Amino acid sequence: VQPYLHEPAVGAKFGEVQEMMDVLYQCEDVRDHLNELAELATRASGFMGTGWQAEEKVENMDEHAQLAGQAYDKILNKHPNFKPKIEQTIGHGLAILRQKHKFKFGSMHRYFF
Repeated sequence: VQPYLHEPAVGAKFGEVQEMMDVLYQCEDVRDHLNELAELATRASGFMGTGWQAEEKVENMDEHAQLAGQAYDKILNKHPNFKPKIEQTIGHGLAILRQKHKFKFGSMHRYFF
């Protein structure tokens, strides 16, 4: 790719690919964190929700949820061209976490589960 970067079409496409990879990397980081929080919330209820062998709860779940919602809004505002992928990863992750812990985020009414 390097010899062709001076060409406008190749340079523009390479820039798009770099932006896409940056967005995917950020989405992966936030979604992994959301998955870990959801798993910890599930384990805190014990074996099948009975309380038997329950692990410790995450004490600052509100802060984690708030920061994840802010990251979602920030990434959406910074990269509007990748909105479907951002919603598919971070948005759905926030919706799943919201099943475990109630909190508010910008587009929570878009997800009905």
